[in-house]
Amino acid sequence: MARLLHVVLFCLVAIPQIATAANHEYKIGFVNTGKVLKEAPQARKVEERLKAQFEAREKVLLAKQQEILQLEAKMKSEGDIMSQQAERKLERELRLKLSQLKFEQQEFREDQNLRRNEEIRNLQSVIAQVLKQLGDEQKFDLILTEGVSYVSDAVDITPQIIEMLKKLPEQEAQ
Repeated sequence: MARLLHVVLFCLVAIPQIATAANHEYKIGFVNTGKVLKEAPQARKVEERLKAQFEAREKVLLAKQQEILQLEAKMKSEGDIMSQQAERKLERELRLKLSQLKFEQQEFREDQNLRRNEEIRNLQSVIAQVLKQLGDEQKFDLILTEGVSYVSDAVDITPQIIEMLKKLPEQEAQ
C-alpha cells in the first residue's frame, strides 16, 4: 500500500513537469569541430606557426638522412675494393648514424605532437568561447559537438561558428 502511494505521489509530481517539458520547444545546434579545425583561420595560423617552428629541425634531419644514403651508396659501390677494416669501420659509422637518426626523428615527432596538441587545446578553448557566445546570444538550449550519429542541416551551426572565428581579433585567435 505504501509503495502504491509513493508511485501515485511520484506521478502527481512528475507528470506536470514532463508536460511542461513536452510543450517547450528546444533550440538545438550541432558543430562539426573537425570542419571548424580545418577551416577556421586560427587553425591555419596554428599550422603555419608549427611549420615555422619545426622547419629548421626537419631540414637537419633530412640532411642527416641524405648523409646516410650517401654512406650506403659508398658502401655498395666501393665495398668490393675496400679493406675489411675500412668496410667494418664504414658499417659501424653507418649503424651509428642510422641509430642516431632514428632517435632524433622520434624525438622530433614527439616534440611536434606535443606542440600541436598544445596549440589545438588553445584553439579548442577559443572555439568553446565562441560556442558559448553563440549559445547565449541565440538562446540555444543545447549545442552538440562530437559523438553524433546524424545531424540535419537545420541544426548544423558549423558555418556560423567558422564565421564568428573569422571575425575574432588577431590576439584572441592565438
